[in-house]
Amino acid sequence: MKNTVKVDIAIVGGGIAGLWLLNRLRALGYSVILLESEALGAGQTSKSQGIIHGGMKYALQGMMTNATQSIADMPTVWQQCLAGTGEIDLSAVQVLSPKQYLWSSNTLGGKISGFLANIALSSQVQALKREDFPDIFQHPNFKGHVYALNEIVLDVHSLIRKLVKPHQDVIFKMASLKAEHLVFDESGYLNEIQINAEPLDTIAVKAEKFIFTAGAGNESLLQAVKNKGVAMQRRPLHMVVMKMPFLQPLYAHCLGMSATPRITITTHQAQDGQTVWYLGGQLAEEGVARDQAAQIQMAQQELHSLFPWIDFSAAEFVSFFIDRAEGLQEDGKRPDSCTVKEIENIIVAWPTKLALAPKLTDEVITLIKQSGIEAHTGDVRALRAWPMPIVTKPIWDELL
Repeated sequence: MKNTVKVDIAIVGGGIAGLWLLNRLRALGYSVILLESEALGAGQTSKSQGIIHGGMKYALQGMMTNATQSIADMPTVWQQCLAGTGEIDLSAVQVLSPKQYLWSSNTLGGKISGFLANIALSSQVQALKREDFPDIFQHPNFKGHVYALNEIVLDVHSLIRKLVKPHQDVIFKMASLKAEHLVFDESGYLNEIQINAEPLDTIAVKAEKFIFTAGAGNESLLQAVKNKGVAMQRRPLHMVVMKMPFLQPLYAHCLGMSATPRITITTHQAQDGQTVWYLGGQLAEEGVARDQAAQIQMAQQELHSLFPWIDFSAAEFVSFFIDRAEGLQEDGKRPDSCTVKEIENIIVAWPTKLALAPKLTDEVITLIKQSGIEAHTGDVRALRAWPMPIVTKPIWDELL
């Protein structure tokens, strides 16, 4: 006979969406467990650049898009949390930079000035005097323009650890979930999830609401429910990591000729103490058409072009592919916001961006309250012997 766990809410997926949701729901008094088949944060969360976007990079053509408006309030929500006054106390999370910068070459000066004049976002954008430029742009060979954006950059791994620490008693490791592990009744109501972790026996998890925030892992659920109103898409990126001793820190988008930054750079510290530049933006989006050698060559060319005064000869480069799992869009492009869909007693969700985790959680909590679910004490005794998943390593420490 299978052991059974009964809770108000069962969350499947231990990335930023699942962990943020876990913190909020437990604060509201719900009995909740979180199940993860890999390491916590192992997917898209740990491979994000840690930028809490305010939507500025979505307005690079001088227009306020739906994506810009959807994410515009997120920096304020995160700033309150980081100050210890928000919906989750993140005061212990490491802030790598209080600002993300935007820079352009001298030849693009007219374009960036027109862009800033065309959108009313003065509270989110600040033109800097040369003496206030980040150190790397203080070099006399730099002739461009620099702006400060209201976008914090976080150490994602300290964020994951902070969200995990108070809730280790309800976070459990399980084997990869497959469609046959989901037990439905004839009406499509999810009765239970059957989980296992060898050598432990299978356990039936029963909940009032099952919430799937597993990124690409949501696919097993979608195969089981076969609901045509909910589907997933994958948009690939080809990211580049560069490690070099004594490299100056930089947190910035480079303005190019398209709606996507030419390159987006964040700075991190590797386990061996060396400095890492993590490279995204247009380089990563267009890089999916290149193999790893060609992508690294392109990254080197871009860096030499943008920073001709820096000697990158001692740098180590590595690249990797990652799929961004999101709610399906008709045109296959990036969703404007997070995706939250309800199917009977299931909620399936993708945050789209790290910064949108609070917004996703608000939408999920609204659905839970509309369902009339009240907070109860759960019974998780059957999981006492189960292991907790580890927190994932930074990608640069895995690859370099």
